[in-house]
Amino acid sequence: MKIKLLLAAMLTAVSVSVFAQDDSNVRTLFNRGNASWGGEFSFYGSGASFNDRFFGGGGFECGAIRNHAIEFGLFLRGFGSESHTDYKITPDDKYFFGGGYGGALIKPIIMSNAPVHFAIPIRVGGGCIGYYSSDYFWDDDCHHYHHYNDDYEDETGVFVFEPGLNVEFNMLKHFRMWVGASYRMVGSLSLDYRYDGGKIIDSKDLDGMIYSVGFSFGIY
Repeated sequence: MKIKLLLAAMLTAVSVSVFAQDDSNVRTLFNRGNASWGGEFSFYGSGASFNDRFFGGGGFECGAIRNHAIEFGLFLRGFGSESHTDYKITPDDKYFFGGGYGGALIKPIIMSNAPVHFAIPIRVGGGCIGYYSSDYFWDDDCHHYHHYNDDYEDETGVFVFEPGLNVEFNMLKHFRMWVGASYRMVGSLSLDYRYDGGKIIDSKDLDGMIYSVGFSFGIY
């Protein structure tokens, strides 16, 4: 249901852009005569709920903007879940999901000169996710990093497709803030317990909405 609402919002934003254009001065994404280029760097934090756990995260994006209307770039996102005691492993330690992914970004920008406008980021990439003990990164005194085989259950690579919809605010000439929602779809994925091969999580458990707040600096 949520993905249908997101897609409907994206289509509505595109429709508004089409009807708002002046027919006497048609703008195109790839016109040769009056092409212009800009660029931006964006940083953001995000939150989501997957598999009955809260996932927090953040990331950054950078790209080149053509004709104020479409951005081509790269993105990188990291995330981690809240930790829970997993009695299937041990009652003494807590475990969490963590990882990251990155790849290509394509982002049509609708009515970019307006103080409040829309963007449709489409992210495609890959990365890694694992199921870790809460002591995976730090020892008990929180001073030393360590990585023992007993500190994680499973890790695997993932493919991710993530379309979204942002509302962006032109705060200053070279500064924007934005809020957005995206729907993450994860390709083939299965994390399993080592001791019996039972399933911890699969791809459908990580499919769902992600909500983000970010800020960008650039030449738009």
